[in-house]
Amino acid sequence: MSAICGAVSLNGKKIGAKECSILKSAFSDCVIDRWEEIKEDDIYMGCGIQYFTKEAVSEQLPIKAQEFFFDADVILDNRKALLKRLHFEEQDAVTDGRLLYLMLQKYGESCQNDLLGAYAAVWYDRKKKEVTVLADAVGYRYVYYLIRDDVFYYSSLMRPLEELCGELKINERWVADYIGQDNLNAFTEAEETPVLGIYRTAPAGFLKITQKDIKKRCYWQPYQKKKKTVYKSDKEYKKHFLDLYRECTACLLRSPGETAVLLSGGYDSTSVACLAAKELEKCGKKLYSFTSVPFHGYEPDVGKGYITDETELVQKTADVVENLECTFMNMPEMNCWYDRKKYMRISEIPYKSPQNMLWIYEGMRQAYEKNARIMLGGMFGNGTVSFDNAMVYLTWLFRRGRWITLYREVCGINKKLHFTKKSVLQTAVKDSFHKKVKKADREALFGKSFVREDYLKKNGSDKRLLRLDKKIQKCSYSHKAYQQAFLTADTLRHYGEYMQKNSLFTGVIMRDPTRDKRMIEFVTSLPYGQFTHNGVRRRLIAEYMKDIVPAHILKEKGMGRQSADLKQRLLPFSSQIEEEWKENYKKFSGSTCIDCKKALTGLEEKGIKDMTDFEIVRHIFTNILLEYLEAKKSYNVDRRVD
Repeated sequence: MSAICGAVSLNGKKIGAKECSILKSAFSDCVIDRWEEIKEDDIYMGCGIQYFTKEAVSEQLPIKAQEFFFDADVILDNRKALLKRLHFEEQDAVTDGRLLYLMLQKYGESCQNDLLGAYAAVWYDRKKKEVTVLADAVGYRYVYYLIRDDVFYYSSLMRPLEELCGELKINERWVADYIGQDNLNAFTEAEETPVLGIYRTAPAGFLKITQKDIKKRCYWQPYQKKKKTVYKSDKEYKKHFLDLYRECTACLLRSPGETAVLLSGGYDSTSVACLAAKELEKCGKKLYSFTSVPFHGYEPDVGKGYITDETELVQKTADVVENLECTFMNMPEMNCWYDRKKYMRISEIPYKSPQNMLWIYEGMRQAYEKNARIMLGGMFGNGTVSFDNAMVYLTWLFRRGRWITLYREVCGINKKLHFTKKSVLQTAVKDSFHKKVKKADREALFGKSFVREDYLKKNGSDKRLLRLDKKIQKCSYSHKAYQQAFLTADTLRHYGEYMQKNSLFTGVIMRDPTRDKRMIEFVTSLPYGQFTHNGVRRRLIAEYMKDIVPAHILKEKGMGRQSADLKQRLLPFSSQIEEEWKENYKKFSGSTCIDCKKALTGLEEKGIKDMTDFEIVRHIFTNILLEYLEAKKSYNVDRRVD
């Protein structure tokens, strides 16, 4: 795995030393183990290699073979199958970069769906004057790119491309969609950035670039898979699921040192931890877990049904999983407002979940200190291994007249969750006759945010976000709608955008077996009854993994909530923070995208003490955006524009 960057002149123009320096120097603060590069008159390729796997130590990237140049940021998860296909022995010392190069050299575009892992690759055919770019299917890695004066620039970081693009111009469409969503979603598409002219590769993205044009396509869309997986018995479904989950987890455990996991008290990360610990135990290794917990003195204030401190649950898991060594991070100095500028330098673009970004980054940083270069997680689990379709399933049964099965499920939910049979059945019937999506409530969508609605209209964001709202509504009563709304390139971008930056700056890569391409394909092909059966919800883990996941996790009814101490961390500084927000709203009162008067009025009426967590977060991400836009404006003023 690597940080990559480069410049390719499509018209033979010489790449200057200054351009090469700008590209390479952007990574000076990243955790790079070794830097390699190729420099010729019309091409520069750089690769900052990070030793995430034992093979990476001998990795040689970039590659030049006659008039063909290749650069890659890559970990391949199905090495064994690919080596066999290329007639290598498993023990042959073939690095992941070389393996990807050989696959593309032999099979070209036809092998895209045969590659599993985390990767972004750029190759240039000098004879054809053609650049090709490829990114992995599930959005782990990507490159930003810029085309200026017939030169194709690419980089794992956005920063050097900003220096190379001339005058920075803000992409107002991106800004409008970002701030117009009054929630924690940051993206509505997969390729644009806040800066006009700078793009990034989409998950499953494939590009061909020449002087004449750019051709793009997406080579994998999981929800378009039509074939259903049908086995004769639940026993077979269980076996295939567990075999696949073990495989998806085991292939990630290639660290030459230690392995870590971000662990909560929930189904997803615990199931990952149990499978990984079992594999690591075979070679006498520990699994190091990192759990975010509230600071000492925190007083729970989020109501019943939430678990704000998962220390006890995780510790009980460690009592069962003997090679699990736990670290509980209470991070007493963490403050998501005062730490914003430090994290903005890492994220490079505005972010919306400040309370979670910081502890995830800190967990990765601490993992590096324990010599763990790979960190596991289960962040995508709600969409795959612990997908809950109970009410959608009941609606589906009602619509098809499956009365016996419907009654069995209603009775099961009544017994396990203690909802009355009547209320469960009424909900299913009501959803069954839900023929039309409700007209979007503009007040609910935009009314509480601080975005100027005329700015949304100007950039077409009001219509885009209204269409998105319709998609989300449909998810509640249609499996197909759920897949088409959730398993999309922009969703996968959301899971990978900031994690790549964390990886570059901590020297640790985050991997998630619940987001494996094979797991997504498997889960989306299952019959609906595999997720809910006899009242058992989230069945793939709750029932099929009951001999693997500790009983206390499966029995727990509460929902874990990380960063529940958000408000209490800010309260000691609330007066100062509120004053800084007010100063910003006054300073940026002329903003075309933010209604600073509305934000200021709301702040004067209600301080941090009386706000909900999301109201606090809304002020934070609004201010982050205002400061970002001002910084880009100042950037143009402070430098000489070429």
